[in-house]
Amino acid sequence: KVTVDLSDKMAALYFANPGKSNQDMVIQITIQDTVIVQSGTLVPGQQVKLLDLLEGAEKQLSVGGYEGKFVVLYYDQTSGEKAMVNTEIPITVNGVG
Repeated sequence: KVTVDLSDKMAALYFANPGKSNQDMVIQITIQDTVIVQSGTLVPGQQVKLLDLLEGAEKQLSVGGYEGKFVVLYYDQTSGEKAMVNTEIPITVNGVG
C-alpha cells in the first residue's frame, strides 16, 4: 500500500533491498503504465520510506484509490548493467489531499 500526498508531492511507502541481495535495485511506482515515482539506486540492506513524485505526476492524480504497480529494476553491482528481468508487484495507491 502506498499513500501519495498530492499537496506535498510525496509518496509514503516501505520498500527494502534485502541485505542478502547481490544486486542493486531501483523502485518505480506506476499507475496505468505511467511512472509517477522513481527511487535512486538502493544497495543491498537499504530501504526507502518516502519519495518525491516525478515532475507533474500530481496533476495526473486526484484524491482516491488507484491500482498500481511497484516495478523493481535490477542492476549488476559490479558493472552497473541493467538486468534483463524486472519484477512487477501489484499495489494499491491512495491519493490524499
